[in-house]
Formats: sequence, structure tokens, C-alpha cells
Amino acid sequence: MKSDFTSLLGPKERFRPATSDSWHEIEKWVDRELPADYKELVDGYGDGVLLGHLFLPHPQGNDQLLTFMREEREFFHQSFAEHRHSLKELDSQWGNLVPWAYHDWNGDVCLLVPPDGDGEWGVALAYRQCPRIEVLEGGVTEFITTILGEGRLPNGWPGDRPRWQSIDGSPLI
Repeated sequence: MKSDFTSLLGPKERFRPATSDSWHEIEKWVDRELPADYKELVDGYGDGVLLGHLFLPHPQGNDQLLTFMREEREFFHQSFAEHRHSLKELDSQWGNLVPWAYHDWNGDVCLLVPPDGDGEWGVALAYRQCPRIEVLEGGVTEFITTILGEGRLPNGWPGDRPRWQSIDGSPLI
């Protein structure tokens, strides 16, 4: 699916994409190239909040993306260790899941699921209050299109908030 974030979020709000050095450092940590649509979303709208609560970090934002990914992966592994073997599609990639967004109302974490081989990246959602993990169909573009374009929100997510807002005091403004 081709990304068209401008139709869902309006014109890009960030006019300086993350530096190639930043993406290189992140992808070195991830140990592979991240999906292009995810990087496009971060470059255009990162260091922002979707729907009033879904924090989308940026490499040069207030909470730098690589730091966010490291901290959230550690917390995710601690919090969801008992669920590791319950989802076959995640078990082989458990150590490679990449946190990419955080819901600051209820603590849910959006994760990038690396492909096996040359396939497409997927998205998983870890619900902290339940706790459970849901593997969603498609990647980042499909996820954003589903929650913003179709209004199909994950359990417990409010939908009556602005689609996109900048983080207060963002250095990207």
C-alpha cells in the first residue's frame, strides 16, 4: 500500500527530515533497513502526537527515537515475556521487534515486526493494561490508514482528539 499521510494528517509539519546519520545509527541498532513508509511518517510528522495520545518520536526530537526504541524494547521484553511463545508470528522475531510509537494514555506500544527474509514489515500492538499482543494486518501505512482514515481504533483508544499535534517545545519547529 502506498503511503499518503498528507491526506490523513495534512501537509508535512516537519520540513527537515532526520539526518541520514541518525537513520544509519538507528538502522545499525535494528540491524536492518527500516520500512520507507515508517521513515516517511517520522520525517514528516515525528516528535508529534496522533489522536491526542499516540506519541511518535523523531531522531532529533525531544525524546530521541533511538533512546525511545531501546528503552521501550527493554520494558516490552520485561512486561510481555510470558507472551513470547503464545504468538508464533512473533516468537522468532522477539528480540528484533522495534518499538515505534507509544500511547501515553494507557501505555500501549506499537511495534514494527521485521519480515522473515525479504517480506514486508508488519505491525504489532502490545496492550499493557490487558496485557496482550495483537499482530495487525499490513504495515505502518495500513495501521495509520485504519486508525485515522477508517476510524477503527484499537481497544481503549479515544478518537475524539486532533489527528496530529506537535510536541510542546519540539526542537523541530
